[in-house]
Amino acid sequence: MKMANIMIVDDEVVLVNSLKFALEDDEHKVVTFYNGDSAMHYLINHEPDLILLDLRLPDMHGLDILRQIKGMNSNLPTIVITAHGDITSAINAMKLGAFDFILKPFELEEITMLVDKSQTEAKLYNEVELLRSKRFQQETIVGESKEIFEVKEKIKKVASIDECTVLIRGESGTGKELVAKAIHNESPKRKKMSFIDIDCSALPEQLLESELFGYEKGAFTDAKHKKVGLLELADKGTLFLDEIGDMPLNLQTKILKFLESRSFRRIGGEKEIAVDVRVIAATNTNLEKSIKEKIFREDLYYRLNVVPISVPPLRQRGADIGILSEHFLNYFIKKFAKSNINFSKQAEKALLEYHWPGNVRELKNLIERLVILSSGSLIELKDLPDEIKMAGNIKSSNTKILSDHGKSLDDMLLNVEYELIRDALIKAKGVKSVAADMLGISRHSLKRRLQKFDEKTE
Repeated sequence: MKMANIMIVDDEVVLVNSLKFALEDDEHKVVTFYNGDSAMHYLINHEPDLILLDLRLPDMHGLDILRQIKGMNSNLPTIVITAHGDITSAINAMKLGAFDFILKPFELEEITMLVDKSQTEAKLYNEVELLRSKRFQQETIVGESKEIFEVKEKIKKVASIDECTVLIRGESGTGKELVAKAIHNESPKRKKMSFIDIDCSALPEQLLESELFGYEKGAFTDAKHKKVGLLELADKGTLFLDEIGDMPLNLQTKILKFLESRSFRRIGGEKEIAVDVRVIAATNTNLEKSIKEKIFREDLYYRLNVVPISVPPLRQRGADIGILSEHFLNYFIKKFAKSNINFSKQAEKALLEYHWPGNVRELKNLIERLVILSSGSLIELKDLPDEIKMAGNIKSSNTKILSDHGKSLDDMLLNVEYELIRDALIKAKGVKSVAADMLGISRHSLKRRLQKFDEKTE
């Protein structure tokens, strides 16, 4: 067990000395105080790993000291010492956040076991916090564009207001879940609690309902045990309802009722269960259109849309494409233990000029694939998919034609031809057979024309 800095606050000199000697024998460093005032002055400039606190002190009650300790550092473990028969004060101390309590008289072995237990749990807590911070760093919203700056500002504002619901809107792949997690991670009250997410489009209605609300034993044929739903699991934390626009109407009614009352019943249950949950919803569908088509409840829309956040598509984020490309490149280089890899100027230009219909998800998946398949230190234009390669090699046909004075007709026609091929490949999301059909040519003819273009640009 690692040596700990331990603070003892007790007015019984004999007990304090006994504790000090026993703990120092275990190689802990110990400081002692015989009243609350001197102890609180010490804590202004020092931060021990553990406090042993007697609840009966000559100048102040231990519970008052405990409140001040928790106000200064809520994570500082405190073991309270109390006289036999004063169990009420011990219980109150636990409610205030004490790690544990011990009744006088006690054996020294009992206190040393509690000290070891507190330090083991503190170590685990610190490890969890470290992992949480690393995960948060990986999930940080990357970008410096005006559009993404406005999203970050909204996240900060809404995270500090605990009760309001949030509706995140944006195209598929823009990072709506990342925004939801950022709200959770920046919430002072909820960031250390659970972030529970569920895709409302991925499950049939009955299964989605049981996942959200849980069920009682015997509620239906296969309900052989009680199941706790996601709403209960998210208590004190955040529930993220992804693709809320695809939620069946019957379930929309139940979610609306929950949002209004903040309580629910398990399937087959009679008891109302109250929970404290922030609800964040997201969708890439046009909810206003769904309301008109009677497939989404208007009252639920207004209940969810307290704070709307619109996540811009990647094509509207300008230089963020380059910033994100470098971010993902560095991330996957570390993940796959690759040596240093960079983009060529032509590859960078192509990435910037492509319109990214799959948004950030498409860019991330592409960079992952490029890093996995890379065999050198440079990702070049030829390594990119055809639809992106086109974007990097050819500007818009109108601009190109106007600026091509002095070039032959064949060169200008070639530019126009491949501008059309590029547009077809983009619309077909890189599927060459579909692009060929759109252009009215065979797949073989499309392949031959792409090869001709590559030869022309080498």
